[in-house]
Amino acid sequence: MPRLQILQLPEGGGEERPFALVIDQAPLDGPLYRRFAEDIDLNDSIAVRTGARAVLVFEDVVHIPANSEVHS
Repeated sequence: MPRLQILQLPEGGGEERPFALVIDQAPLDGPLYRRFAEDIDLNDSIAVRTGARAVLVFEDVVHIPANSEVHS
């Protein structure tokens, strides 16, 4: 089942810390991955609505060390 993670990015000049949304464990033949592959504007739309700098979708597991520390 796909999961959603937040990847904190290096601080910029703004007040809020920038981040990217990371969706991993999304099978290539699954509907979520296909939707993102077919609709390039979907990434930008979700990023704008959530305030993220980007939305990244991966088939494999992506380990974000900062997220592992919180859940250990």
